[in-house]
Amino acid sequence: MTRLLIPIREFSPPALAAVRFAIEFGKRSKAMLFFLFIDDPGGENPRPENASEPKTRDAKLIQETIEALITCGRDHDGLQTEICHRSGDYIHEVRQFVREHHIAEIIVSLPDECELSYEQAGKDIQLLLQMTHCRVLTVKPKTKGI
Repeated sequence: MTRLLIPIREFSPPALAAVRFAIEFGKRSKAMLFFLFIDDPGGENPRPENASEPKTRDAKLIQETIEALITCGRDHDGLQTEICHRSGDYIHEVRQFVREHHIAEIIVSLPDECELSYEQAGKDIQLLLQMTHCRVLTVKPKTKGI
């Protein structure tokens, strides 16, 4: 059985797109899905605590949607899923998880090209390719009008 890792370090539309893709891919391929939520002290926190700010409210809504999709996939579609939480450097935690769980593929979200985090995401993907020797699938949210 193929083991897929979906690392999530922030609750954003790209992360939601990656989860949706992973669940559909998992249904078709009968893969084991590992959702790894990473609290990266140097990055954005994937667990919004103060839902009063608009951006944080959006992140909270995305978090709830992600959790509902995972639960639905497991309970209604029979997907094999595991949810894990780690704290630390994103690259280090993903690399360690890949080694510990014998992951074959990593599904990562890519922000829009116009966002500041796009360049960093590309660097992270290159590092993951070099350090894990896994196939890395990138997912972006659909753009409106296409």
